[in-house]
Amino acid sequence: MLFLAVFCGFLAENFREHRVEKNRERQYIRSFLQDLDADTVSLNNRMRYCELTIKRADSAIAILNHPDKDKVAGEIYYFLRWLHRSDVFVVNDRTIVQLRNAGGMRLVSSKAASDSMTDYYKDVDFIRFIYEEQTEFRRSLRPYFPKILNGVDYANFIDEKNNVVRTTLPVKLRISDPDAINAVLLILNNIKGINMGVEKRMETLKEKAKIIRSFIAKEYHLQ
Repeated sequence: MLFLAVFCGFLAENFREHRVEKNRERQYIRSFLQDLDADTVSLNNRMRYCELTIKRADSAIAILNHPDKDKVAGEIYYFLRWLHRSDVFVVNDRTIVQLRNAGGMRLVSSKAASDSMTDYYKDVDFIRFIYEEQTEFRRSLRPYFPKILNGVDYANFIDEKNNVVRTTLPVKLRISDPDAINAVLLILNNIKGINMGVEKRMETLKEKAKIIRSFIAKEYHLQ
């Protein structure tokens, strides 16, 4: 009788732990689906920012090739001041971080779901890597500013909230340095090219998020 009582107690405890883990798993899955929903919104914003960056890089390239740069000095200041600013690619990775801290993906019982989650964040990591590369290109514009821009005039292109703005004040460029102009053009073309590539990868990631969300919601009978 004692043996039977101990055995039944063991089974009950094992069943309880199993139920606790299943509940935790469903909580993590719900959280991951929320992350995917938030990522979809974020990716749409990021893609719009990529498009804006491409357009402004194009504009900067065009005006830096203008035969009379003094006539477009204000636009050169404006675009270079905007394009050199760093930007960060961020996704909602709270769930995957929690899962890793809780002992890896073992809490996700569905291998297909676990694999799809892992695959999604591999794509995220690759986009983050490329995004960091374009951030380095943005920063690499800065050493050429003293050869092209005047420090006093440069200060007129931000407002009191540190937003980049145009100004009606007359501004002048420093003596044009052909080598500096050429270096800036090369960097701008790289910024444009990287953003074109990143935008396409973000679109692919957004579609993948939609597919994964639908699959996992069906797998776990969730909305």
